[in-house]
Amino acid sequence: MKSSIITTAQAAKILGVSARTAQLWIESGVIPSWKTPGGHRRMYETDVLATLEYGNDIKSPGWDVLVLAPARHHQGWTSAFASMNVAGLTCLDNPVAAAVTLGATVPDMLVVHVDTVDDLMPGFLSSLHEIPLLNRMRIVIATSLPAGEIDALLQPGLNCKVIQLRGMPDSVAGELAKHSPLRSEVPAPLPAALLDAPFPVGPDEPRRLAAVHRSGLLYSAQEEALDNIARIAALTLSMPIALISVISEDKQWFKAKVGLDLAETPRHWAFCNYTLLQTGVQEFSELDGDTRFADNPAVAEAPHFRYYAGAPITDDMGFALGSLCVIDTKPRQLGDDGRQILDRLARQASHEVRRAIRSARRR
Repeated sequence: MKSSIITTAQAAKILGVSARTAQLWIESGVIPSWKTPGGHRRMYETDVLATLEYGNDIKSPGWDVLVLAPARHHQGWTSAFASMNVAGLTCLDNPVAAAVTLGATVPDMLVVHVDTVDDLMPGFLSSLHEIPLLNRMRIVIATSLPAGEIDALLQPGLNCKVIQLRGMPDSVAGELAKHSPLRSEVPAPLPAALLDAPFPVGPDEPRRLAAVHRSGLLYSAQEEALDNIARIAALTLSMPIALISVISEDKQWFKAKVGLDLAETPRHWAFCNYTLLQTGVQEFSELDGDTRFADNPAVAEAPHFRYYAGAPITDDMGFALGSLCVIDTKPRQLGDDGRQILDRLARQASHEVRRAIRSARRR
């Protein structure tokens, strides 16, 4: 259960900082808070005490965002938030599903995409502010309708922001930054180890790597659901080896594995480097005859791999964290059915990974 509700001044006293500094931390989302009907900030004492653990390393964390929008707009919202300091994104197209999600967890922001006046649900939005735990969210209504038309439909006193959409996703990031602590991330430089890598690296590799580390998957405990997916891939496709990999700056680490004793390999061994750059299944039928892989230690030496097929495993933001792949020591081809099986299993693995990431954030 949550502890006492306190003011900004009381939070500052607990933290040993000025009221202004406390206010900055609160407004930037470091300390979760909400506004009273009178416009005053309030927060739980336990949330303030939790920030003491960060000491001098306090910084604005990535936000969890829930988007309620027609399905045709989901990719646009994913692209818009991919450039911002968002830790997690869930896109739904059904208000009932959104209500169920809000019953299980409290995101930092709820975005409601309104194409027509019939899409607006003022009763649904108002009900969120009647629940103390949920009224801490920031609610944003994103629409291309005239602002006056939206304002006329909203119930008085509803605490939300209306932003005008002038194009997805280009205009969205700037508009969101005006109304929240969300900011466009400055792209990190490519790690030195990858500047002259003997494998292709995507233009978004720094942010992909950030997503890998943010996920917490690297060197995490085994999970039965992912172990089962790897085993099903091996059995269904009659492959001696099936792996679920996570690709970091310099390593390929195996979250789940069948038929291989290694826990990890150097990244330059990973056939999955090519899978990360594409959607769907990537298949290499004769590795020893392919100039990209002929000198790979796993091909040129024992265990003499000859075949690889893999599909990316992605997070909520669409970043490829690794792959589900199958490997054989003889040339072969999957065929249409096999490719569909591998693709569907990779999608299921992505679902399990996303669920695990969201669950870890809630803890």
